[in-house]
Amino acid sequence: MWTSARYIFCTMSVFAGLAVMFYYNHIEFKHPKMRSQKLPIATDTITALDNRTFIISPYYEPRLSQSVRVIAIIHVSVKELYCIFHCSSNQNVFVRAKINLHDDRFGFPYGTADLLCAEPSGCDYTYMSFSSTISINTGQDLLFEVKNRPPQSISSNFTVCISTLFANYSNVLQMIQSIEMYKILGASKVTIYKTNCSQDVDKVLRHYIDEGTLEVVPWPIDRHFQTSDKWHYFEGLNAEIGYYGQTASLNDCLYRNMYKSKFLLINDIDEIILPIKDQDWSSLMENLQNKYPNTSVFRFESHLFPIPVNNSGFDLWPHVPGVNILTYHLRSPNKGNNFNAPKMVMNPRDVFQTSIHLASTPKQTTNIREDTAILFHCKMRNKYTVKDLVPHDRLMSYNLSLVPNVDKVIQELFPQQ
Repeated sequence: MWTSARYIFCTMSVFAGLAVMFYYNHIEFKHPKMRSQKLPIATDTITALDNRTFIISPYYEPRLSQSVRVIAIIHVSVKELYCIFHCSSNQNVFVRAKINLHDDRFGFPYGTADLLCAEPSGCDYTYMSFSSTISINTGQDLLFEVKNRPPQSISSNFTVCISTLFANYSNVLQMIQSIEMYKILGASKVTIYKTNCSQDVDKVLRHYIDEGTLEVVPWPIDRHFQTSDKWHYFEGLNAEIGYYGQTASLNDCLYRNMYKSKFLLINDIDEIILPIKDQDWSSLMENLQNKYPNTSVFRFESHLFPIPVNNSGFDLWPHVPGVNILTYHLRSPNKGNNFNAPKMVMNPRDVFQTSIHLASTPKQTTNIREDTAILFHCKMRNKYTVKDLVPHDRLMSYNLSLVPNVDKVIQELFPQQ
């Protein structure tokens, strides 16, 4: 009887040990396909797995021994998730995800996360799904196409990532001027994440989509979360995620364009990375790469242009709503070591994760001096007066190209009656 009990104990110990290894180490659990051929393909930018996990998109990650990186938004309590690879053979393979919740959650209960899943051996796949448990009865009813598999060839030199348009964004004139400036400086593509905007702004977006300059990614963040325009959580704030999920959209933009664009610019629609010594981004980046060959992320300090100055020579479109950046040529001087909210130009293939002002890269990050380039940030602030500011006319040097380009778009979309 004792021998029998010892046998049972040893057997249970072996199974328990295997279970622990199964749970905590790399997991591949295979079973015959269950309905996968009939499952619909996810089309929304944000898809709820349950009320704690929201999938944005999976991307092939060849830099980490052939794996898949899934951009997601998760609750801080989530500790276990599985990628389900749908193989072309008659198998689905569960692989436990390594969960990396980004540090820049700023106290909110939900934040951006990477789910890293190693490719299962011998599995030819195009689609995957997800589960919070390893049960084959997952209830998962959507397939997600794994993007960047294989990686595309680079088709753009510069892509600008903009996130996000919210609160019925209506700044028509500044949007047109900013996009036209991006084009003058060398952008071949702009990616904008849109929650909502005015009808006039939507007309502008459609124009640039038809032109081939713009990709608009729907960003229905307020359908899933109580959102906030605050970046930091504080007691009493009725919000689950900060600043409309901005970091999630930026990381999706990073991976969406990783193999399409040589360089990626991370900034807001009211910001322009403006060269001082060079005429455009191509010459700027060529000089910076020659000077800093081991740098993959370049940060440009923000300079606020907070009030307009009456200038009838550039008051050309009074019927168009929004800020006219050509009337903003007084800059607020930056003070000492104060944080100046820099934005970035990066080689996306060297970056694993991005925040708003800083990116994670194994190579160097270099801060660029204001005599080389600045982040022109045109945003009205009533607390400033002319005596607080200093002249800065660099943007004016582009007016011979910018004015006719902007005017052409406005005459097409918003002709005066």
